[in-house]
Amino acid sequence: MKRNREAGFTLMSVILAVVILSIGLLALGRAQAMLIRAQATSSQRSVALGIARNYIEEVRSRIGSPASEPAASVDETGTPSGSGKYARGLEVVDLGNNLFRTTCSVTYPRGAQAVQIVTLIYR
Repeated sequence: MKRNREAGFTLMSVILAVVILSIGLLALGRAQAMLIRAQATSSQRSVALGIARNYIEEVRSRIGSPASEPAASVDETGTPSGSGKYARGLEVVDLGNNLFRTTCSVTYPRGAQAVQIVTLIYR
């Protein structure tokens, strides 16, 4: 009697391949979710930095000595808004001789710490 030897994969090797493929796809999905979350946080941080930069320039262009301001809610454009996602505050320290250290802090929704811009203003 002649033995028929067929080439192919065993059931065990197919199951093992499917398990390895599943683990790889799960890891890829988790990495994708983390990347999306990081991108959203980065986008909000960029908006907060733009708000702080624009406000510092606005304070520089004012006539007279700058003054500290409490945190206020603002929207994505830096316009004061009661329902804004961002909070902007200004701290001014008089260093003497008409020199002021100005710190603008902006908090954003997913941020662990505020974005801060520090500058010196001479009047």
